Amino acid sequence: MEPLSTFPNKKLRQAVPPENNMFLKVMELHPEILQGLLSTMMNIVMFEDCKHQWSMSRPLLVLILLYEDYFRRIRETVIQSQPVAKQQTMARLFDILMDGIERNLLIRNRDKFTQNLSQFRRDINECLKISPQANATNEMDD
Repeated sequence: MEPLSTFPNKKLRQAVPPENNMFLKVMELHPEILQGLLSTMMNIVMFEDCKHQWSMSRPLLVLILLYEDYFRRIRETVIQSQPVAKQQTMARLFDILMDGIERNLLIRNRDKFTQNLSQFRRDINECLKISPQANATNEMDD
């Protein structure tokens, strides 16, 4: 077995030019793949027993920043699926989720999003406890 020091380091790796990167081509042609992931992750955070919020928050922030318009559609779908009396509260909870979040992935911003997500989840669960029928409309698929 070779010692760790003989493995190629990052400087020796060749970067793949964007025009040759198949992953980027697939994502450009099929943005619905990652949008579906964003929708699924929001469903998990909001409506399921999500014990690993920190692990969810990191990729979730990336997806929200990447697909801001789609996130807005998810937000509106969730708000509209609530009873009229709860729609304003739900809109406020989504505002709080993104409060103070910048369009970057700096550690400070990711940490702030994780804190916001944790609060968002607690508040959503509290809001939905009051209205159990809201759980029946938790699908966010378009």
